[in-house]
Amino acid sequence: MFVNALMVGLALTIQKFGDWYGSLGFNRPMVAGTIVGILLGHPTQGIMIGAALELVYLGSISLGGVMPQDFGMGSVFGTAFGILLSSKTSVAIALSLPISMLGTLVYQVFKIWATALVPRFEAHLKEHNIKAFNRLWQMQRAVYLGMWFVLGFVGIMAGTNAIKTLVNAIPQPIMNGLTVAAGMLPAVGIALLMITLWNRNLAPWFFLGFAIVSFFKGTMIEVAFIGICIAMLVAVADLANRHKGSDDTPTTNGASASDEDVEEDFLND
Repeated sequence: MFVNALMVGLALTIQKFGDWYGSLGFNRPMVAGTIVGILLGHPTQGIMIGAALELVYLGSISLGGVMPQDFGMGSVFGTAFGILLSSKTSVAIALSLPISMLGTLVYQVFKIWATALVPRFEAHLKEHNIKAFNRLWQMQRAVYLGMWFVLGFVGIMAGTNAIKTLVNAIPQPIMNGLTVAAGMLPAVGIALLMITLWNRNLAPWFFLGFAIVSFFKGTMIEVAFIGICIAMLVAVADLANRHKGSDDTPTTNGASASDEDVEEDFLND
C-alpha cells in the first residue's frame, strides 16, 4: 500500500505540474486516468476509467481562477480507487465527484496563501532583487506541488481501507442505483457542453450522430470517423466558395466594385 500511495501522490503531482505551467491538458480525466493506470501497473484499466470520467466532466471547464470542480484530482483518486479496490467503473465515478469538490476547497486555501505573497513579490521587484524574487517563486511552486503530493499519498494511505470497507458495506440495491446514476452522468456532461455549443446550424449534425448510434448501432469511433469526413468536406466546400467569390468580384484598375461605389457616392455628395 505504501508504494501505491507513492505512485498516486506522484500521479497527482504530475497532473498539477501541468496546471502550474499552463493548460497542458494533464488535468483531463483521460490523461490523468492513464497516468494513474501506468504508475499502478494497470494502464488498460486506467484508460477505461479515465474515458468514463471524461464523459462525466466533459462540460466542466476552468476559466481563469474559477474552478467549479477539480476534475483532475477527482480523476486521479477515482481511477486509483477503482484500480486498487478492483471495483466497477460506477464506483470510481461515484467516488470521483465528491473528491473533485474537495480539491476545489484545497485549491482555494492555496490561493489565499499565494495571494498573501503578492506584496513580497512586489517589494522584491521594487528593490530589483531578482534572486529573492526567484527564490520566493521557487518556494511557491514547491509548496504547490508538494501539497498535492502529500494529499495524494495521505489520501491513499488513510483512505483505501476505509473506502474498501465502505464500498463492501453498501447494499446491493444502492450499488445498482449508483451504476444507473453513473450511466446517466455522461449524458449530463454532454448536456453541459451542448449548452455552450448548441445552435440551429449544429442541430442536424447532432441528430445525425444520434441516428447513427441508435438506428444503425454505430460505435463512438464510427461516429467520430464519419464526423471527421463531414468536417473535411464542409471545410473544403467553404474554402472553394470563398475562392470562387473572390474570383467573381469585378475589379477596375485594381479597385473592387465596392471601392468604386464608395468613390462614386463621395463624388456625388
